[in-house]
Amino acid sequence: MSVANITRQYIETLDEAKLFTYGDIPCKNKSSVAIELSRLFKKGVIKKVSKGKFYKPKIRAFGEVEPSSEEKVFSYLDKSETSYETGLNAFRQLGLTTQIAKTKTIATNKTYRKIALDNLLLQFIPKRVDAPKEDIYLLQILDALKDIKKIPATTPENAFIYLKNIIQKESKLNQEKLAEYAMNYTPRTRALLGAILKEIGLWEQAYSLKGSLNPLTKYKIGIDTTVLPSKNYWNII
Repeated sequence: MSVANITRQYIETLDEAKLFTYGDIPCKNKSSVAIELSRLFKKGVIKKVSKGKFYKPKIRAFGEVEPSSEEKVFSYLDKSETSYETGLNAFRQLGLTTQIAKTKTIATNKTYRKIALDNLLLQFIPKRVDAPKEDIYLLQILDALKDIKKIPATTPENAFIYLKNIIQKESKLNQEKLAEYAMNYTPRTRALLGAILKEIGLWEQAYSLKGSLNPLTKYKIGIDTTVLPSKNYWNII
């Protein structure tokens, strides 16, 4: 079967407004696939979202329907790894803030970059830990500790109290995982988590985190001793 026929048959099987790329066409001759897709694009059989990303248009009474923003975002993710959303929207889901970001921040192994997509900005940042999908929630907690001074509509002190409450309710296994994953995070993150774990009784993990810190480094966060009595022990100011 010719490359043109393979390409056209594949497109015919797609749902309308379903996003696809060159790599989805079941043909090894990608250069010929690209030529055929270009030809179909010029004829209006398919539409282009961005370079190398196409869809079969869906026509409704009110106009043409494009792939959803979520599907467009997903098309930029590497399916072979576990990427996850972090940043302001993730912190909102945790309950730390009510603000909604126009930037969707994705932690991934991809190279750092920004992409304008519909009415939002898609931002890729380096992922600190390769963790299974079920532990993404734990990484988002660590990300919130890391960015505790940047979370809008709250204070570092209130965010600390809230995150401490979340961590305290987690299983001991998840608390131990947090300590393990935190070793890949910033010293400030390790200090904050160590302080929390020490207060809730995970002394072994807390001391391990303490041992990873430079004893001369101070962490200016803005938490009062009434909230964190051991702040001096952790060099938190």
